[in-house]
Amino acid sequence: MSTGSLIEVSLSGLDGATAEAVIELFDRWGQGGAVVEQEPGREAEARVKTYLIPEDDDGLRQIEIGLELLRRAAGASPGRPRLEAHMRFLAETDWAEAWKSTYDVLRMGRRLVVKPTWRDYSPQPGDLVIQLDPGMAFGSGLHPTTRLCLEALEDHMRPGDSVLDVGAGSGILGIAAARLGAGRVLALDTDPLAVRIAGENVALNHVESVVQVQPGTLPISDLQSPNLDPLIANLILANILADTILELAPAFAAHLPVGGILIAGGIIAEQAEAVIAGLTEHGLALLEQRADGDWVALVAQRAIHP
Repeated sequence: MSTGSLIEVSLSGLDGATAEAVIELFDRWGQGGAVVEQEPGREAEARVKTYLIPEDDDGLRQIEIGLELLRRAAGASPGRPRLEAHMRFLAETDWAEAWKSTYDVLRMGRRLVVKPTWRDYSPQPGDLVIQLDPGMAFGSGLHPTTRLCLEALEDHMRPGDSVLDVGAGSGILGIAAARLGAGRVLALDTDPLAVRIAGENVALNHVESVVQVQPGTLPISDLQSPNLDPLIANLILANILADTILELAPAFAAHLPVGGILIAGGIIAEQAEAVIAGLTEHGLALLEQRADGDWVALVAQRAIHP
């Protein structure tokens, strides 16, 4: 990064459908993908931001075009918030620290505690603490989809389970699985920055013996890595986007035994029925649906007859 700076692009007050569209745009063109924050006191709304190096003229142009198309679509939909992007230059030291003030210690479910590395926390009896430095990778614990997946993971994972984390982001879900007693976790992400950050967080939490972070996605047979061997997982985590979940449904089914569990997040409420139908088509029967505002997580089980 020759200039030692980044351009921060952010949009606030987004509802679930708009947030997902912006996340998809930022994941494609932003440096490190989208960063999603829940706005305090506005649980149904989100702030989404990404970063670009100033030299990335094409990325900035594509984001500007994408946002303009979303504005036009929103203009045809009464009640949708107006999309106003805010841009600012951040010096290297500024952008490295800018997002930290919004993250605090968070309790998820009964035992999981997400502790940013720069916060102090005295664990209570029974706490399973996840130390996290999300950097610019998705998965701080602030977003409802991450919380829903963590709570479902605590309820459905059994000690010794083998786990696949598809779209690992910061590594938070895979690390949580290790804290809950997983026997083995394979964490995958297509973003090289997320792979690096997840690996650093795995090391920070001293779970390298359980969690392996690799670039790529399912199916595993497509991954070009000599360090991977075929894995049939007892549980798959996929906190990604609805379209990607539907695209990967056959691979999820192929990597789960009968009775295996899929926890899928990153789904807005209005897309839940389509995702449920797509999973059912591939032998993944809905066990439960969890919701937080406009966001939904689904827990499905590999049925005997696909």
